[in-house]
Amino acid sequence: MMPAVVPGTVVWAVLAGSVVVWLAVLALSARRVVGPRRVVQWFLSSWLSRGLILAAWGAAGWHIFCQRP
Repeated sequence: MMPAVVPGTVVWAVLAGSVVVWLAVLALSARRVVGPRRVVQWFLSSWLSRGLILAAWGAAGWHIFCQRP
């Protein structure tokens, strides 16, 4: 018997396959394609993104440390 494939499994498999394909394209191209490092550098160069990261970090810390059981 084969187990049923849930839609979430398909989504994660497609995401993993896409990452593998993207990394292969990056490895074969010579800096013509935007890679993850350039995207992160661009994202972190903006003050808006830094504020969003700080807000997300604060919200996560509040949920982790300030919630009472």
